[in-house]
Amino acid sequence: MSAWDTNTLFDSLNPQQREAVTYHDGPSLIVAGAGSGKTRVLINKMAYLLKKRGYGTFSILALTFTNKAARELKERIGKIVEPDLRLIHQQYVGTFHGVFLSILHKEYQSIGFSRDFTIYDTADSTTLMKECIKELGYNDKDFPPKLVLSIISSAKDKLIS
Repeated sequence: MSAWDTNTLFDSLNPQQREAVTYHDGPSLIVAGAGSGKTRVLINKMAYLLKKRGYGTFSILALTFTNKAARELKERIGKIVEPDLRLIHQQYVGTFHGVFLSILHKEYQSIGFSRDFTIYDTADSTTLMKECIKELGYNDKDFPPKLVLSIISSAKDKLIS
């Protein structure tokens, strides 16, 4: 008998946690301090939406800040939901970067990317910027790559093309 066949999961929640778990009238954001039971609330909420409210696995996006938290979420939700619902932990549960990289890999054609696209990290971007500065005939001492990247990032933040 699974934990969802009893009220034990709800019994372990305080009123605010229970409210967060059972809310289903739109997107929700759960913000709380360390050790306050966020992971437990997220797991219960996902199980509640999947098993009690009939949501599909593609209707849930659960983002965490760390790979460790994402692994824990996937592992714990996998133990609660039925085997046919375990697909969720392969889909839209993870870190912001991990989940959206996965989506890009699945949807690359619809956004005009090639199958072998690459996402640059900070070191890759700095190396490329250094090459661009050199190719334009400038000195990277006069135009430090990290400074140029910072200026570009600031312009993007301000929606300056």
